[in-house]
Amino acid sequence: MKDDVKVWDWSIRVFHWSLPILLFLLWFSATQSQNFDAIEHHMILAQILLGLMIYRVIWGFVGTPAARFSRFITGPATWWVYASALLKRQPIHYLGHNPLGGIMVIVLLSALGFQLTTGLFTNDDILFAGPLSNSVDRDTVRWMSRWHKNFFDWILILVALHLTAIALYKLLGEGLVKAMFTGKKPMIDSAPDKEKVLPAPESFPWIRFAITVAIAASTVYYLFHF
Repeated sequence: MKDDVKVWDWSIRVFHWSLPILLFLLWFSATQSQNFDAIEHHMILAQILLGLMIYRVIWGFVGTPAARFSRFITGPATWWVYASALLKRQPIHYLGHNPLGGIMVIVLLSALGFQLTTGLFTNDDILFAGPLSNSVDRDTVRWMSRWHKNFFDWILILVALHLTAIALYKLLGEGLVKAMFTGKKPMIDSAPDKEKVLPAPESFPWIRFAITVAIAASTVYYLFHF
């Protein structure tokens, strides 16, 4: 049996597991639209999610190897080779995100980014007003508000696809859930991305982490308080 190797740093794992919790709480608070306290909670949760999203995007450029977009964003040729092997039930095992998983990461981040952006401009003229709703005209606010309300259903579809993919990979012998808890995966000498994600740094890059967190937190504070 191959030894496990460190792939995902702890901050990526915290980000990953925070998403379903925050999405549920945001959905639940949004359903209580006539409750002022629930709307206040919705705005606080949205700020937390926005901060995490900004962090993840920056960390995708300066973070640990497996977290970087350059390590798992590939081109059509790689997608085709991987998808063909998958259809033959002979998946090519990657240490980090596989090519199709990398696409899903970008799609999910983009979808969540769109949802958060529309929320910044949303205004229900009763209890809720996004921090940027006064910076655009009423037609734009109505457009953003409509999309913010309806687009969440598409996010749920993406989440369902993500969960389905995880289940399929489990059937094919690759457990992804455990790796996102432990941060480790079995060493695979033939993994195409081995040189990209290994060796993982022995110590966590705390200085880059602190700067990234500071940028994310200050951006959220500026958007919601100025």
